[in-house]
Amino acid sequence: AVVSTQSTGAMVSHGVMEEIPSILSDRFIHRRVARTIMGNYFMLPRRPVYGSEDILLRTPNRNYTVDNMDQLFLDLGVPLGPEMLDTVANSSYVEDPAVPVHCFNGKDIQTTSSYFYTNQKDFPDEIPTDVWGDGDGTVPARALKVCHGWESTRSVTEYSGKALGEHGKILDNKDLIKKVIDIVKDNQSCTEKCSIRNRT
Repeated sequence: AVVSTQSTGAMVSHGVMEEIPSILSDRFIHRRVARTIMGNYFMLPRRPVYGSEDILLRTPNRNYTVDNMDQLFLDLGVPLGPEMLDTVANSSYVEDPAVPVHCFNGKDIQTTSSYFYTNQKDFPDEIPTDVWGDGDGTVPARALKVCHGWESTRSVTEYSGKALGEHGKILDNKDLIKKVIDIVKDNQSCTEKCSIRNRT
């Protein structure tokens, strides 16, 4: 089962750091640490789900897309960013895995799709404005739906709204849990029957 997968990029939220008083936690320290964590680079938007026309970050002077992310890192003051991004460049898991797949994801939840700096002087140290789209509150819909188009996909289940489909809560969804258990039972039943058939 594929549950709320993020295989081609999510816009990492800055909201958590906004809610922590600066006297307790310096967001610039956390930012420096986050930029050294390799796992974060795996979550960046990439082709083929994002294209040249999809603006990830907009400033008065320049727009950034998947085409010029190296420049974005340099403009952010992250000289090692292009090298780290290159390391994960071919790690987008968008190809059909050629095994039976059941997709589960949330939808109809306000999700960051890009960022916008109104004033160039605020870039890159001030908090940008979120540009909202559909998704599960963390992962945009376009990334969640990658598995929907696979030939190997046997079923697609989408849960609308925060109560059932939010990224951090979907694994507590009782309907999802039941469906996954049923899928496992069906597979076990098939395996047992196939084994018996092969022995006779």
